[in-house]
Amino acid sequence: MASNDGEGESPSPVLVWFAGFCEPIMLTMLRYLARALAVFLAVLPVLHISSLPASAGVSIMLSPTKTDLMVNSGETSTQEISLRNTGDEPTRVRVYALDFSIDRENNYTFSEPGHESYSCASWLDIQESEFVLGPGETKQVQVTISVPQAVEPGGHYAALFFETVPPETQPGVSVAVAGRIPSLFYLTIPGVSDADIVANAEISSLMLPGWVDGGPVQIGAVVHNTGNVHLTIATKAYFTDFRGRQAGEIDLGQTTVLPGAERAITGTWEKTPFVGPVKANFVIGYFDDHEELVNKSMDGNFWIIPWKVIIIAIASVGLIIVAVLVLKSKFRLKLERREPNEQA
Repeated sequence: MASNDGEGESPSPVLVWFAGFCEPIMLTMLRYLARALAVFLAVLPVLHISSLPASAGVSIMLSPTKTDLMVNSGETSTQEISLRNTGDEPTRVRVYALDFSIDRENNYTFSEPGHESYSCASWLDIQESEFVLGPGETKQVQVTISVPQAVEPGGHYAALFFETVPPETQPGVSVAVAGRIPSLFYLTIPGVSDADIVANAEISSLMLPGWVDGGPVQIGAVVHNTGNVHLTIATKAYFTDFRGRQAGEIDLGQTTVLPGAERAITGTWEKTPFVGPVKANFVIGYFDDHEELVNKSMDGNFWIIPWKVIIIAIASVGLIIVAVLVLKSKFRLKLERREPNEQA
């Protein structure tokens, strides 16, 4: 007797199950793509702005950009800053001092002299506060630092700005843009005894994800300067996998942290293990007030869970199981149909 199994048969249970399994995954992927597109469109103007010259009117170059020295109370120190006009036109330059601070995310804030408790902007004296530099001309600017007799020991800071003064323009002519470059001054005022200078830092917290699906991984540590002088702090991170083996390390570089301030020191770990828990050991190093190297550390943990691979593996196993069940059911059905025919 001929069989008509192929006529009007319903969709395969495997296809029905697979369609039902894929539908929520596809919807989730579409939602993630929509969010990613929205974020990209939102930051596109910012990316465009940040690609413009940060100081379009600046045509000067200075050295050094940072001065770090120790001066006793009641004494003076004279420093030179080399300023060069790299443009093709004469440039008028104005020089003035401001306070500065650095926040946790490495953003600089400048304020009027005396705003910060550790200000030394008023101690800086410039022979010429305004002058003209010709094209290609270099000028040695003398800065005299006069430390008051009665001053608190520790770190004191200021930013000396060199600002270009745009020439006056006629009506209808494009407006010239002024620019400025700072040279930062880091001063340490020693006290009567060693106890007056405190050089100390701590790792206040770690910046680790709860879990990731693989590398690269953004990690970091928040360092708090608990002393009264600025510190140059070097940071490294060491990683251990679930077997206790070394899984890698990264150098997070060096950064200067002002007294009482926090800095987030971040980096990217590229080559991570495939799966499992990871232990991260962060180590900071700096020199204390006795010029001895100090190392401090803090541990943290996170998981690497390759969920995409896991989902594919589970789906593959599920498909195999369903296929086996379907084939087994069809084989049983054929056996059941064959038995009545053989009996007949």
